Amino acid sequence: MRSHESLPKSNDKEGDLTGLPLGWRVFLATFAVYAVLVFINIRGVREGAGAVTAITIAKLLPLLLFIAVGIFFIHPAHLAFTAWPGSGPLGDAVILLIFAFVGIEVALIPSGEVKNPARTVPRSAYLALVVTTTIYILIQLVAQGSLGAELATHKDAPLAEAAATFLGQLGRTILLAGATISAFGFVTSDILSSPRMIFAFGRDRSLPAWFAHVHPRYRTPDVAIITYATLAFALSVTGTFERLAVLSNVAVLLMYLLCCAACWLLVQRDVRADGRPFNFPGMKIVPALAIVTIIWILAHATAREFIITAIVLVVASAFYLLASVFRSTGAPDR
Repeated sequence: MRSHESLPKSNDKEGDLTGLPLGWRVFLATFAVYAVLVFINIRGVREGAGAVTAITIAKLLPLLLFIAVGIFFIHPAHLAFTAWPGSGPLGDAVILLIFAFVGIEVALIPSGEVKNPARTVPRSAYLALVVTTTIYILIQLVAQGSLGAELATHKDAPLAEAAATFLGQLGRTILLAGATISAFGFVTSDILSSPRMIFAFGRDRSLPAWFAHVHPRYRTPDVAIITYATLAFALSVTGTFERLAVLSNVAVLLMYLLCCAACWLLVQRDVRADGRPFNFPGMKIVPALAIVTIIWILAHATAREFIITAIVLVVASAFYLLASVFRSTGAPDR
């Protein structure tokens, strides 16, 4: 998807039935997506969860079709390594690729309602990672094995072009539709879950109390949903996917870094909650290895990502300190 950095001067009308420049068409389509999702989620979590489930199934089917058929069209010669990538290019690829695995920590949210979470949640997380990684590897093998070196020339829709080699134009259309559904699915699940954090901050007075407003009829956090959707929409139309993904990854990796450091201390001190903790050989060194790996990945981010992240942290800290002052003085924080 093209960036909206050229929105005011875009004159591309190829295939346009509306007479609007490409930039404005993308702008309006993005706005429509967020508006529909805000409407669905304000009406209730059941509607939002139902949309996520339906879209998840719809986005997986084209990928499974791609793997099931394409695995018979892999050319072994296309998978041969001619040279190993250097540390720089590999790091640049990893800091973007990590976006595909971000979100696994969401499994911790309902852990308080799970029986024996100390064992169940880690096992579920590992299983999810194994299944997801397997699917990603198979997709890469099919795409690389069918297109070979030509894969690098199709940066906009590589899977669609790979599908076209063994499924024809119909396969290309199916994969493009799947990619669109997948992107829509990500936004759908994000709008369902992320605004609840804004609501919680408002409820706990870390943000102004009106962020915790609840719709009088549907009992949903309407202000939090609208606020989050507005911020997400603004970011969507002012940056490219790659820039936004890397920026998001930097913030998430910093959080993971702190979690790994805390995990290392908890393991060393043998701190445990209810039940017997999940354990495996080498568990005591895994957090340390993860910390080293995260630092290596973050080393490939640019100063821009770190500056923006630092600004967000400063603003968030200022909100928190102001809220603390209001609570200590008993002044209204609205």
